[in-house]
Amino acid sequence: MMQKFRKLSLESQLFFSFMAVSVCLLLLSLSITLFSTITRQRQEIDKNISALAAYVASMDNVVSMLENGYPDGSANEELDSLSENFPDLNVMAIYNTTGLRFYHTNRKETGETFVDGEEEAILKGSQPYITIGYGTNGSQRRAFHSIRNSDGAIIGFVIASVFNTYISEQIHEVFPTYLLAAMVMLLVSILLSHGLVSLLRDSLMGHHPTELLDLYLRQDTVLNALEEGLVATDSTGSVVYANQAAESLFHVLPETPEDPPSVSPDDGTSGQEQTKPLMEGRTFRDFFPESQADRVLASGTPSYHRACTCENRRLLVSEIPADTQTEHPVILTIINDQTEMETVMDELTGAKAMLDTLRAFNHEFLNKLHVILGYLQTGQTEEAINFIINSNLVSSQSIRQTADCLRVSKICALVIGKMMHAAELGILLTVSPDSRCLEKDLLLPVENYITIVGNLLENAIEELSAGSPEIREITLGIYCDPGCNIITCEDTGRGIRPDLIDRIYEKGVSSKGTNRGTGLFLIKQLVDSGNGEISIETEPGEGTCFTITFTERKHTPCTM
Repeated sequence: MMQKFRKLSLESQLFFSFMAVSVCLLLLSLSITLFSTITRQRQEIDKNISALAAYVASMDNVVSMLENGYPDGSANEELDSLSENFPDLNVMAIYNTTGLRFYHTNRKETGETFVDGEEEAILKGSQPYITIGYGTNGSQRRAFHSIRNSDGAIIGFVIASVFNTYISEQIHEVFPTYLLAAMVMLLVSILLSHGLVSLLRDSLMGHHPTELLDLYLRQDTVLNALEEGLVATDSTGSVVYANQAAESLFHVLPETPEDPPSVSPDDGTSGQEQTKPLMEGRTFRDFFPESQADRVLASGTPSYHRACTCENRRLLVSEIPADTQTEHPVILTIINDQTEMETVMDELTGAKAMLDTLRAFNHEFLNKLHVILGYLQTGQTEEAINFIINSNLVSSQSIRQTADCLRVSKICALVIGKMMHAAELGILLTVSPDSRCLEKDLLLPVENYITIVGNLLENAIEELSAGSPEIREITLGIYCDPGCNIITCEDTGRGIRPDLIDRIYEKGVSSKGTNRGTGLFLIKQLVDSGNGEISIETEPGEGTCFTITFTERKHTPCTM
């Protein structure tokens, strides 16, 4: 039966369910009402016959009749009138203490003896009571009341009774009214059920619940397959949805060692296990303090591709408001982990630096060979010999000094490559002789240093190439001690304009034109991710010096 019920449409299931509930409630209410009505009617009849019996027991003619020991005609007439005018009374009888009947509403039964046995209690002085007895007219409710003389002695008793058939007739009279009311209520229930079904059908867009569940599971599967982290938060900052990529990104673990998965009901999707996202119901800022969802919600303006860091991972975050015009607005946060990609880019940067170094060596070597060839072709053999002997290659000296100071091969190759490139442009790039750099003393991955140093030198070279200063020099200092790393880069360029100082690290901000301003932005991101500090000393027309410091908390402040 249940299987057939489940195969019905959503509308049919709901309609039959509502109708079943309505019928049960109607039957229950009808039963309670009828029971209450019957009880009330019986109580009213009991009250009336008890009052009648008490009144008859107090009549003087009745007392005199029993004391005299024979029926009294005037008393009988008075009792007949009383019985006829009492609507709920069927039988009234008067007996003496021996059970001899002195009066009965049916005169033919006067003179007989009452032998039922229910009168014993009333004759012994009991309080008036009501019993259910059986007589010649069937089942009846009988009220007993003692009759006393002027001395208070019991001289007989009164019975006032109503047939149960009379009570049933009264119930039958009111039953059609209740039945009609029940039919009206049932009709109203049918109309309400139909209305509720229609409303729910419109709310579900005509879908069956199993169809909605299947749609949800498919969408959840798609969202969990994304490499990007996807988090939806409400107006309070609580997570209402998070895919698996987001939970993996923020290292969300179960609160208990073993959390059993929730299994979908047997509705056509059995066998598909679902696990509730562990971030749901928790505050998003607890996982991602850099979230600006509250600001985006307040302004209603989305934020796209904002670079930030979390747990030494470089992220690209977009926060988009949704359903802002409803009572329950949602902020959708899309998170791209750029750490691996930027690591690959850093490695490519190191490779490019090594290629630049080789290219510079090759270029300078060919230039020297051309000079020697020129001397030889013109017959200036002595000059060629002197050139070879006295040629003090700046690059060779600089290479030896750089190699002595910078013992990290990737960083050394990068600096030498930039040094050769600068020499081609007429720029003198030197490494401070007191520089020191060992790989064991690095506080960050070597790729981070390559990105920082490479961008600092490239910016300085571009600055000196763009202007025409009398002195075109760049001085690089790298000081790596245990617990403290300092990088300095000083040039003799034009300096940084005052209006750009506060915005120099923003993406796209540059004094060299449009579509620039990426280098310092990347440097700032790496410095922030490494809990470092960056400072600028600049003077218009004199030059600029960048100082970047990385320290471990357990060590003392850095000194060069």
